[in-house]
Amino acid sequence: MDMNHNKTKIKIGIYAMAILMMGIVGVSGSLTVIGSQFSSASQSMIQSIISIPCLAVLPTTILSGKLMEIMPKKTLGIIGMLIFLIGGVVPVALTSLPIILLFRALFGIGVGIVQAVASALVAENFFGPERESVQGTMTSAQMLGCAVMVFAGGWLGDIAWNASFLVHGIAILSLIVAIVCLPLVRTPKKDIPGRENFAEGAGGSSRQKTHLNKSSWSWAGITFLLFIGVQVYTVYISYVLNEKSIGGAAESGATVAVACIGGFIMGILYGKLAGKAGDLTFAIGLFIMALSYLVLALAGSMVLIYIGGFIYGIAMAVCMPAAFVNTANSVDAFSSAMALSITMCAQNLGQFVCPYIMNFITGITGSVHPSTLTYLLAALLLAGMGVPAVIWGTSKTRKGRTI
Repeated sequence: MDMNHNKTKIKIGIYAMAILMMGIVGVSGSLTVIGSQFSSASQSMIQSIISIPCLAVLPTTILSGKLMEIMPKKTLGIIGMLIFLIGGVVPVALTSLPIILLFRALFGIGVGIVQAVASALVAENFFGPERESVQGTMTSAQMLGCAVMVFAGGWLGDIAWNASFLVHGIAILSLIVAIVCLPLVRTPKKDIPGRENFAEGAGGSSRQKTHLNKSSWSWAGITFLLFIGVQVYTVYISYVLNEKSIGGAAESGATVAVACIGGFIMGILYGKLAGKAGDLTFAIGLFIMALSYLVLALAGSMVLIYIGGFIYGIAMAVCMPAAFVNTANSVDAFSSAMALSITMCAQNLGQFVCPYIMNFITGITGSVHPSTLTYLLAALLLAGMGVPAVIWGTSKTRKGRTI
């Protein structure tokens, strides 16, 4: 009973951190308002408010993986949330765009730490079907946090250009919950089922060295490709609405909300889906996302756009936890923190390079509807990934084991 109570507290702490994991997009709805304040800055410079934190996340996730080997995850998580809070809120009081961008880089470091620690806590404390359930619910928390921050950020941006940065104050709540609920030290391996895969030294003492393998690196590569496809939705949705002349900024924001709703619902149900689909779960998510992009590319009305967005949210809440669960399962318990950190680095790198790759390809084709073509290309990428994923999942199911 006491163990269950402790696990419940850990889950609450993880979910509190998870609502911050998509914090980078919190002020995305206010970029035009911020741009009007800095009229001499280029559009690319204003968009750096989003892209610079993404760059900062890349090395941070790797460094976090190493730090978690030598310090308690709770301590590192608290540091990450404090950096998130400082880097996120201080720009409210700033009037220099370069300095704001400097704090946005600091903010990205906080996001990277939070992402790495929250996922590592899931891998360390939960196993089997429970791990899948917690990972799915964590995705729901991410979607919920994203929706709240985007809506609140847009509302605050209408009040004042700099007020939108106040949305990152939500980290205060996460910080308090994490301090109360998360354990300061990891439970000894002998007390947790599934923690037996530690390297043992002479006399049975644990050397706890990180051992990554081909499977863990493969999942990092797969996640990189996945998030090139995933990022298409948020980067190009406003452009595709403009191409089709069926919606503007308000409708574009609403599609993000619809996707968050789909992701929130599916995140809660993810554990049940994974329990029934097993190793085919990831493939199912890929095909669902490919379907959502086909709907979005062919849609001629906002109703179909919303349907496509809802399906996309469902797919996100299947693909993302599946990738991270498989990454964690591919190595021993101690090595999972570094494996997850590398996979998250691959995730953020895929998100960063997505527009450059897609714009290059559509530019070569000379299409008069480049954004619509981008969705079709992303659908092809995801469906193409789905085929080997089916083969892999079927093979693992036949062998009766999971890597």
